[in-house]
Amino acid sequence: MDGPLDGPIVDASKFSFSFPDPGSSDGLPDLAMPGEVIRGKTVYGFSGDWDPARAGDNNVMSQLDSGTKQDTSDGIITFGFLDQKHATGLTNNPSFGEGKGYTPFTEAQKAAARVAVQNWDDLIAAKFVEVPNGPGASTWASKSVDIMLANTFTGPAQAYAYYPGYGTALERVAGDVWIADPRYNTSNLQLDPGFYGLQTLNHELGHSLGLSHPGDYNFGDDNDGDGVPDPITYEGDAFYFQDNNQYTIMSYFDSFEAGNNQIDWNLMRFVYPSTPMVDDVRVIQAKYGADMTTRTGDTTYGFHSTADVANPAMKFVPGEMSTIFTIWDAGGKDTLDLSGFYTKSIIDLREGAYSSAGGFGAYNAALADTDPSALSKTDYLDIVNAANAALGLAARTAAYDLYFGGREGANEGVPWFEIMGHDTLMENNIGIAYGAIIENAIGGHGDDRINGNQADNEFTGNDGADTFVFAKYGPNDISIDTVMDFHSGEDKFDFSAFEGVDASRVHIDNVNHQITVDTDLNGSFETTINVHGDAVLVSDILFG
Repeated sequence: MDGPLDGPIVDASKFSFSFPDPGSSDGLPDLAMPGEVIRGKTVYGFSGDWDPARAGDNNVMSQLDSGTKQDTSDGIITFGFLDQKHATGLTNNPSFGEGKGYTPFTEAQKAAARVAVQNWDDLIAAKFVEVPNGPGASTWASKSVDIMLANTFTGPAQAYAYYPGYGTALERVAGDVWIADPRYNTSNLQLDPGFYGLQTLNHELGHSLGLSHPGDYNFGDDNDGDGVPDPITYEGDAFYFQDNNQYTIMSYFDSFEAGNNQIDWNLMRFVYPSTPMVDDVRVIQAKYGADMTTRTGDTTYGFHSTADVANPAMKFVPGEMSTIFTIWDAGGKDTLDLSGFYTKSIIDLREGAYSSAGGFGAYNAALADTDPSALSKTDYLDIVNAANAALGLAARTAAYDLYFGGREGANEGVPWFEIMGHDTLMENNIGIAYGAIIENAIGGHGDDRINGNQADNEFTGNDGADTFVFAKYGPNDISIDTVMDFHSGEDKFDFSAFEGVDASRVHIDNVNHQITVDTDLNGSFETTINVHGDAVLVSDILFG
């Protein structure tokens, strides 16, 4: 895989599609449904054949599963950091290790790799165990460790990995991960959540566990034989719609291909996924089984996170860069807390769905809902560089034209602000894995939209004019939801997902602080909502 520091350089003429606002219409946010065609690409389901024109069954599982896997018969996957005699120059010992140019991981790389390993360990039933190296190359040569990690500066532009499960001839390299030495590819120095170096480690470890790219492409492909790697584009190489980082970190294509803004405009930095995403979780758990011990208590993600959330991408701190991640949670009564944002949030607790949180002004009430392009370059850079300095990051002055004014030779001169559709709110950046039930949601200071799932949900809107969206999540959904802080005349109940329901089928009981809804239109099924706060008026309800 490969990628520059300021986001991928793209053919801007391809981006004539509109960027949807997942909270712009009444009812539940739209989900990409199997069989739907978006941007000329079919939305694949996890099974079946969604493209009969191509050989075999074409579905998410077949696209992401290489057919290889680690041997987990003992319940363990071992990993380690290759630390044998290392290179002193480009011509050092070409027959040793991964050829000329081997170097061991730095301590910072090891720490980031352990975060990436834990990302996968949280998902699958097998446990990862770090194994120290034996003398010299003996540990690697004897293949006593399932996954070895090291650098090379004569290998790929970014990184590569071997699938597991090779036969005897290649057994010692099966599952191993090789990263382009950060001294020669500085994007691999970026190891914090949201940066490309961590995304690289997550991606390559996915290969080491047996996940493939979602399409028939690879870095260095030269199908026309001219000796030059062919350009790899979403338009030309993605077989299906979800072949992008919103759905899978195994894709070469970023989540803006699905219509999302993925730039944190507070820092003027491109944001990459920090964990495996929704499709990765489902496929890897199908291969290895799900880890049902991951965060089984009452867990809070986002702001005010609980102690069992170790991943820094899921622990929000005011002023930090936005992150993109997916939540896998095995039990307990859990909460997604977005209370620290001044920008509007869209919270969607359904399995396989995405929430949108953060954006320009997220931590500054005076900047929330401000168009940064309306600010002078000096004023905007003052804001951006103060935010970068607070995080110990370098100033972004030279990147301004790439993001706002356009730069010759990059994206045909079209700035990222145009490509992102002038949208400065993060979109679809928090996924909920299939099988993970998150019960509660807490909004922030903006005008939030919140919807739940089949569990008994508790919604807290906090400040702003919030909309609480209710739906029947399956024929046996008898959940009772609770709104914790309703403000009449500002907040709304949205019943538009209940087809045919109007005011005549809604009973408001302000004495007992409840609303009941005849959602089956025959009196046999009622949705019950408990309400804390102001008395509810019919004018506080939205109907379809």
